[in-house]
Amino acid sequence: MADKDLQRIRETAAAYAEAVRETQRFFDRTGDLDDPSVQAEYANLVEAEKRAAGDRLDALTAAGIEVPSIDDSEAVG
Repeated sequence: MADKDLQRIRETAAAYAEAVRETQRFFDRTGDLDDPSVQAEYANLVEAEKRAAGDRLDALTAAGIEVPSIDDSEAVG
């Protein structure tokens, strides 16, 4: 594996971890789940997590690391 692949994996994993931490901090400071602005902020956080997870998976795949249990491109039945 090339050093650049490993560096990209590290960076995308860190970005994903930070996106999850942002969601956790959101829930730490949230008091009213029924507030439409809270729901909108949560929706944005979920999308950021999805993008970060996708970037991480892309980096792993580009490096030749594939684990079917984390790759949701194929339905498991």
